[in-house]
Amino acid sequence: MRLIRLPGRFRRFSFKSKLFLSYILIVLIPVSISAAWIYNEVIVPMRGERLQLIDQTMSQLQTAVNKEVDDIEKTGYLISTNIVLKKALLKRYYDQSELIDVMNTSIQSLLSWFASTHQDMGEFRFFTVNETLPESDFFLPISRYSGENWFRTLQERITKTYPYWESWHVQRDYPYGKKSNQPVYSLFYPINEDFAGETSYLELEINIDRFFSKSISMALSPSGGVFAVDWNGQLLSVPQGFDETTKQQASRDAFRQIDLTVTGQGNIELNGVSYRYAIQPIDRLHTSLVGLLPYSEINRPWEKTRDAFLLLAILLAILLAILSFVLAGLLIKKIVRIVGNVRKIQNGNFKVRIPVKGEDEIDLLALNINSMAGQIDELINRVYKSQVSQKEAELKALQAQINPHFLFNTLETLRMMAETEDQEKLSDAIAALGNIMRYNIYNGQESITLETELEHIQDYLHIQNLLMNQRISLKCDIPESLMAFRIPNLLLQPLVENCIVHGMRGFSGRLTIRISAECLPENLIRYEVRDNGRGISAERLDSLRDRLSREPEQRPIVARETTGAGSRSGSIGLANVRDRIHYCYGSSAAMEIDASPDGGTIVALILPANSIL
Repeated sequence: MRLIRLPGRFRRFSFKSKLFLSYILIVLIPVSISAAWIYNEVIVPMRGERLQLIDQTMSQLQTAVNKEVDDIEKTGYLISTNIVLKKALLKRYYDQSELIDVMNTSIQSLLSWFASTHQDMGEFRFFTVNETLPESDFFLPISRYSGENWFRTLQERITKTYPYWESWHVQRDYPYGKKSNQPVYSLFYPINEDFAGETSYLELEINIDRFFSKSISMALSPSGGVFAVDWNGQLLSVPQGFDETTKQQASRDAFRQIDLTVTGQGNIELNGVSYRYAIQPIDRLHTSLVGLLPYSEINRPWEKTRDAFLLLAILLAILLAILSFVLAGLLIKKIVRIVGNVRKIQNGNFKVRIPVKGEDEIDLLALNINSMAGQIDELINRVYKSQVSQKEAELKALQAQINPHFLFNTLETLRMMAETEDQEKLSDAIAALGNIMRYNIYNGQESITLETELEHIQDYLHIQNLLMNQRISLKCDIPESLMAFRIPNLLLQPLVENCIVHGMRGFSGRLTIRISAECLPENLIRYEVRDNGRGISAERLDSLRDRLSREPEQRPIVARETTGAGSRSGSIGLANVRDRIHYCYGSSAAMEIDASPDGGTIVALILPANSIL
C-alpha cells in the first residue's frame, strides 16, 4: 500500500527535495557500490590473509623442526659410523691393552668433544655387548637392559626403521647420568649390526623443552603460541603466557578431539576463549606443532581496518550528501527567486523584474518571464484599461439611452392630458414625473435596493395609467427578506416598459404585470417580470433570443418600429438590460425570455445575490 502512495507523496515534495534526492541517487549509489566492492575485495580478504599468514608461519616452523631432526640424525649417523668407535665396540677386535690405549687416545677425546659441542641437544650413550669396556656415562652394557620392555621394543623396531625414534618418555634413570624427570625423545642407531650377536646401539637423548624452545619461542601473537603435542593429545611443550587451567583443558579436552596426525586448521574453545588452531605434524617424532591464536587477535586488525573503512565511507557519504544539499540549494535559489516574483505577478504586480546574472536555462526562463510581465503590463495599460473605460462609457450610454426617451414620452403624454383632462390629474402626473426625474437625476448610485426599484416602477405605472385609462395593474410577489438586496439602477423598469409597449399593442383587455423574486441554489436570485398581454410569436422569440445571445458589436441592426406613443427601437430595452447585467455581474448573470402558457411574455433575470461587480 505504501508503494502505491509513494509516487503521490513524491509529487508533493519540493523541487529542492527532488533535486537533492536525485543527487543522492546519482552520487551515493555508485559510491556505495564502489565501497561495497572495495570492502569485499580488499577489506574482507585481509582476514583471510591473516589466517593464511598463520598457516605459512606454522609451515615454516614445521620445516625448521624437520631440519633440526635431520641434523640430529646426521650427527647420530656420523657417530655410529665412526670406524674407531665401531672397532672398540667389538669384542674380537682389540685386546685389553689395545682397547685401553684406543679409548685414551681417540675415543674418549672424540666423545668429550662431541658432548661439549652438543650440550643443547641432550645426553648420548652406547649400549654395548663388549663388556670389557669400562662402564661410564658413555658406555652401558646391554645385558643390564636386555630384559626391559623398551629395550626389546628397540631391538624389534630398529630392524624395520632406520634410525629408530622412540616416542616421548620421561628421562630414564641411567647410571652416571643426570636425572631430570623431563620428557625426552630417544634416537637409536645400530652399530656393527652386520656382526651377529655383537650389535651395539647409540642413543641420542633429546630434551624436548630445549629442542622446541627455539621453534615455539616464535609466538604467533601476544596471546597465541605454538604447542608441541603428542599424537595422543599430551602437551609436551607449552609457550609462555598460557595459564595452567588453559593447559589442562587443552590437553584433557581440546587436543584429544582433534586428529593431530594430519595437517589441518579449525576452531576450538579453551577456558571460554575461541581460538584458531593450525596443525603441522612431525611424523618422525609422532608429535605435532599446534599453533593457537585467539580470534580476537585475528579479527582485531581486520576489525580496525573494517571500522576505519566504514567510518570513512560514512563520512564520505555524509560529505557527499551535504555537498549535494548545498549544490541543490544553490541551483534552486534561482528558481525560488523566480517563483517568488511570479507570485507577485499573479497578484497583479507586473512591474516586477527578476534579476538575471547568468546565461543558463534558468536565467533564460527568468528573461522570458520578465518579457512576459512587461508585455502583460503594457497590454493592461493599452487594452484592458481602455476596454474598461469603453464599457463604462457604454453603460452610461445605455442608461442615458433609456432616460431621455422616457422623459420625452412622458412630456408628450402630459401635453395631451393638459388638452383633455382637468387640472387635478395633471397635478398627480406632474408629481409622479417629479419623482421619476429625481430618481434618475439625483440618484447617482450604480446600485439600489429592490424596494427602491419597485417604488420607481409604481411611479412609472401611475403615469402610464393616465395614458392607458387605468388599464394597467401591477402585482408583486417578493419575500420581505429580498427587499434589501441590491440591483443595478433602472434594471427592472425597462422590462416593465417592454411589457407595456409590446403587450398593449393590439390588446384590448386589462394588462396585468407581475414581478416576482425567489432564491435559487448557489447563492442566486431569480427576478421575473410577466404580463398577460399580446404575447410573442415563436419566430419572433427565436429571433430575439439569437440577437441577445450575441455581443453588442455582433448584433444585426434592426429596423425601427413606430408606435402610437412615438418611435422606439424594436428590442433596445431588453438588449440594454442584458448588456448591463453582463457588465455588472459577468458570466454568472443570465437573461431568459419565454412565452407564457396563459398568453403574454415572461422575462427572467438570474443574478448573484448582493455581488455587483
